[in-house]
Amino acid sequence: MRTIFILLISSFLFACNFNQSKSTDPRSDSKGDSTVDLAKMAQLKLTNADEYRKVLDKLDQGELTSLDVASTLFKNCVADSLTRDSMFVVFNDFYNSVAGSYLENNENINTQLEKSPSSEAVKQLKVSLASYGILLSSSEGTFYLEPQTEYLLKNFGSSLSPAYREYLTIGSKEQKTRFAEDGTILIFSDSLASRIVTWENFMTKYPDFISIKMAQDQYSQYMGAFLAGMDNSRVFNPSTNRLNDSSKVALESFIVKNPASNSTEVVKSFLNLLKATNYNYTDRVDSFLLEKVYR
Repeated sequence: MRTIFILLISSFLFACNFNQSKSTDPRSDSKGDSTVDLAKMAQLKLTNADEYRKVLDKLDQGELTSLDVASTLFKNCVADSLTRDSMFVVFNDFYNSVAGSYLENNENINTQLEKSPSSEAVKQLKVSLASYGILLSSSEGTFYLEPQTEYLLKNFGSSLSPAYREYLTIGSKEQKTRFAEDGTILIFSDSLASRIVTWENFMTKYPDFISIKMAQDQYSQYMGAFLAGMDNSRVFNPSTNRLNDSSKVALESFIVKNPASNSTEVVKSFLNLLKATNYNYTDRVDSFLLEKVYR
């Protein structure tokens, strides 16, 4: 749920502590040759996602003030929770667009970040970003930003459907414990198995959820990692190509603990496939994952 967003939003909002590339009158914004009165726009009472998208298209995607207006418009909208769900999808799309545009127009920010800002500057930046629901993190010396799902849940959850609230609730909980980094799984197999079951249950409970594809992608990511590992967390011994004993135990344990889960049938089929090859890796493993997991 977060990789593409993180790549797009990197360096976005860093202007909270670094100089912005251009100043902005908080009462107005410009896009092309037109001038938009942000104060007047923020008073609109929108009723559907199409209206919301059209209004957001009038905002300057290179300015942070546009995010404030987008948020206010969403909170002021006059619609039922399902319509608000679709508007929230529009809000997230706009958020990504602002991130991309702002980054393109602020190359100097990347240059300043490459100079390794002091710990105090980073601390102040984290505080500034928190007001926007943005987390500043780093990996192998590289800074990146990611949305704080708990912030989204707190600030928008009450306006959304039960399905979307539960979606954000699950995401908020998982975000507090990072799943993987640089091809290495960071959580125990039991925790990974729990996440698989959680997302399966969510998709079963809300099959018509507006962002069901994102839930499916999250489920597939976890299931793929559980069955086949990742680049730096291999389940097959690199020397023998045989399934690690610990991974075999984890798969068998999943079946015992989740007898009624649809995911158990996938795990059973995977083990049967491996049993036929004496638990050695073959190209059939990749074919299985493409057909049963990443379809």
